[in-house]
Amino acid sequence: MTCLQAAVPTGKTIRIPEIPAPARYTMLGLVLLVCGSVNAFATSIAPTLYFSDAFDYTNGNPAAGQTYSDYEPNAVTASSTGSINGETTTSSASIAAGTLKILNTGNIDPSLGGANTASYASLGDTITASGATAGLNLGVNITEDGSAFAANPGDDNTFLVVAAYTPGVFDSNAYSTPLWSVGYQIGADSTAASSGIFSLYGLSSATGIYGDGSNTIPLSIPFASLPSTFDLFVAMGSYENGSGLVWTNDFSHTLDVSLSAPGGVSLTSASGDLPGTTTPEPSTLAMGGLALLAGLIARFRKKMNSAAAR
Repeated sequence: MTCLQAAVPTGKTIRIPEIPAPARYTMLGLVLLVCGSVNAFATSIAPTLYFSDAFDYTNGNPAAGQTYSDYEPNAVTASSTGSINGETTTSSASIAAGTLKILNTGNIDPSLGGANTASYASLGDTITASGATAGLNLGVNITEDGSAFAANPGDDNTFLVVAAYTPGVFDSNAYSTPLWSVGYQIGADSTAASSGIFSLYGLSSATGIYGDGSNTIPLSIPFASLPSTFDLFVAMGSYENGSGLVWTNDFSHTLDVSLSAPGGVSLTSASGDLPGTTTPEPSTLAMGGLALLAGLIARFRKKMNSAAAR
């Protein structure tokens, strides 16, 4: 499902309850949350067990900013692109290929007053681990290839997040409460580590920093920190916000993600496509969907009862 292109007033800050985001990210966070929430409501009868998301924003000051979003619940690909007044952003996500791509670039006229753009891609899948997992770890294998350049590096926030959540997060959008998460600043001119962006994903600081070029990021999640079924989330984003007039954050050379499990442990995914996983048995998938739907109905009834009590 594609969110309609919408104008967003420049310079406007909107605070969202329970989202500890710095002021300059709250508007972008709101667009992401509202778009995801609208689509989740529209498909609430069929709970979101996996998704692909591509989001782009161009400011074009003094013209109104433009949002371009392709959020696809229970689908394995999404893509988006936007361009205005010398700014270009492109993003794509593919569960089937296990890839994320983003491009955020600009060379703008000084009369525009600076940059305010975003390119963001993410994917999520519900994973089930079967077998004896005690004392063992889930492998999350990531490689990324790209670069971040900004005439004013303080404007540049390019980052990567990997997190695991209790099932149901793809409909609730409660990404600030992970079971496990890591976040990385990526690209030579990125200053994401000092921006506070990682607090959106339950992190107080960056886990590490990677520069330009090709990087391998092997991650290991203790199964002890996860339920047997959990939601895996991977996101890569680039926000350019400030007085700089020239920048290129190019990670369109692809981020690749796959899972691996130790001997005796098997991994299935709701999509059946995420590299390193297989398709669950129909009965397992149906039970998982019914359990999630039951949780959503219970949460809805609770809200309705609270409203009636008032």
